[in-house]
Amino acid sequence: MTAVLPARPSAAERRAAPSLAAAVRELDRRRARSRQRMIGASELGECRRRAAYRVARRRPTNTRTGLQAFLGTELHRGVLRTLRRQYGGLTEVGLRGDQVKGRCDWWHAPVVEDLKTASRFGFERVLTRGVPTKHWFQVAVYAWLLRTGQTSDRRLPPGVGQDVEGLRIRYLSRDSGEDVVFEADHDPALAAEAIMWLSDVYATVDANGPEAVPRDGFGPGVDGMCDWCPFLDLCWGPPVEAETEGDVSRQSRLTVTDQDYVQAVHDYDTWRAAESEARRNKEYARERLRGRSGPADDLHCEWSGGSLRTQVDKDAAVERLVDLGEEVPTRRARSPQTIRVTRTGARAEGRSDAAA
Repeated sequence: MTAVLPARPSAAERRAAPSLAAAVRELDRRRARSRQRMIGASELGECRRRAAYRVARRRPTNTRTGLQAFLGTELHRGVLRTLRRQYGGLTEVGLRGDQVKGRCDWWHAPVVEDLKTASRFGFERVLTRGVPTKHWFQVAVYAWLLRTGQTSDRRLPPGVGQDVEGLRIRYLSRDSGEDVVFEADHDPALAAEAIMWLSDVYATVDANGPEAVPRDGFGPGVDGMCDWCPFLDLCWGPPVEAETEGDVSRQSRLTVTDQDYVQAVHDYDTWRAAESEARRNKEYARERLRGRSGPADDLHCEWSGGSLRTQVDKDAAVERLVDLGEEVPTRRARSPQTIRVTRTGARAEGRSDAAA
């Protein structure tokens, strides 16, 4: 039998740059977080259904990793290294309890700090809305595990509690490099609330399985929590394929039963009314703030914009092209889908009851 040797790669193939995206996916696949089954502290307060799948040891169905997330992770490591070299303390401290584990970003006694790298949108959201409860859960549990000696780090003596008095969360914008720090005293009640959240998940999984645990996300295409969840397809089902190319009328996988549909219609009507009232109240507050800025208790108000700027007059540009006998450039674009929910009026039996 004659051996068939593989074809030698061409010079162009040998010079081709390796794929960074492929390297990122493989690295994330091998990381402990991708393989872990115990709940990580960073998942506390996030989505109970996702935590339930971890507890039930279900295999993730969606493991894509974005390059942006990878860059955020590497930036995260570099910042922690800088903090440790400049101020001391321990970074990435391994912690492990009976039901939860994690890595404390920075323990600079007596304060536990967690670092969050954020996009411009995420950073602005924290500035306007404050720290999400789930982030306080995470750092509070780190403090509790350290105080009770539940560590898995060779740099710390096993079983020996550490002195932790304060909590700190630092948000760093990946776009501007700006950071903002939020601080609080150690609060045992906050850690207890986080542990109760997790205990309820464990109890429901043991009694009825992970599908009995409610979701906290609003579903794919609506909530980023779901879009990037490793259990997306397991939780919501596989994507609904379009019957024809470009079909946008296919049913969402968020609606399963007729009762789901009825509830969604009523939800849309309710939140449409709430949105209108909220917009009215916001505009009223905005007009009262016009011409004023500065601190207001724990908030701060400032105005920006309002300057004149030059922009293209599209209508005049089209008219000018027509006058010159030029063809107006066009492109095909799909029009936005609209939805109309209306009242159907009283039903016949209802009118009969009223007449009677």
